[in-house]
Amino acid sequence: MTQAILERLAAPTPSLRADNIESARTEASVNGSRLRLLSRGRELLAEPFLHFLLLGAALFGVDHYLEAKSRFTHITIAPQVVAGIAENFRLQYGSLPSPERLQALVDARVREEVFYHEALRLGLDKDDEIIRRRLVQKYEFLQQDLDIESEPNAAALQAFFAAHKQQYEVPATVSFSHVYFSTDSRGEHAPADAARAAAALAVSGLNRAVDSGDAFPGPTDFTRVSQVELGRVFGQQGLASEIFKLPPRQWSKPLASGLGWHLVYVNAREPARVPDFAEVRDTVRRDYLEAARAARNEQAYAKLKRGFVIERPQ
Repeated sequence: MTQAILERLAAPTPSLRADNIESARTEASVNGSRLRLLSRGRELLAEPFLHFLLLGAALFGVDHYLEAKSRFTHITIAPQVVAGIAENFRLQYGSLPSPERLQALVDARVREEVFYHEALRLGLDKDDEIIRRRLVQKYEFLQQDLDIESEPNAAALQAFFAAHKQQYEVPATVSFSHVYFSTDSRGEHAPADAARAAAALAVSGLNRAVDSGDAFPGPTDFTRVSQVELGRVFGQQGLASEIFKLPPRQWSKPLASGLGWHLVYVNAREPARVPDFAEVRDTVRRDYLEAARAARNEQAYAKLKRGFVIERPQ
């Protein structure tokens, strides 16, 4: 009886036996998966292609390191560089340098290169506004050199001229002689003196009276000058603007300028005009090429800009 009870207690219940079987199956499945992964891993490690990829990556890394290192440790002064140094000396001083002087110049170039490479190694070119602007300028020059516009035909030039006629307009000009009255020497009497001289000249029949006033620090007679040109001599107010309203071939009333007072005799006046295409063809060609270059630069910039993510403050 006791023996039967012990045997019955020792025997697993049906539910426990089923759980053990399921657990064993799961463990066997996991172990099988691990064995398969290990086997697959050994197969991959044995693949020559994988060895090739790993070796290539290692060589690339070593080459990149050596190349980066060589940029800071390898300096070559080629024969053409030495020739350029000698030629620059000749252009500056009129003769080629002596061997000793040339050697000193080459040594100075080596010193410069050493300091330059060391500055790059230390990253001194970073966050430098002057270097930044210089690089941007060199890139812009490079873009212009690489993209040269072909010679435009006559139709293209004429169409450009027709669309931009205003910028080729020849301004109105005037030709005249004047008599000067200095406020420095005459003071407050200058306008009254000019008025008395104007009354005398009005009945004189003269169209030029150099000796009637004071010595002027510029020319007494002007031929075909524009308002802008007059403004550079007399200032923008007074004479430079009023002279284009004066009737020709008679003496004016006293006109003020930044220098004093003037009596003006207008010999001729020509209105503003748009020249014929033939007169300005070379200028139109230059402007056309410049406009085309600017348009290409903008297109190149727009294309480059699309490759960047640009964040702006809101």
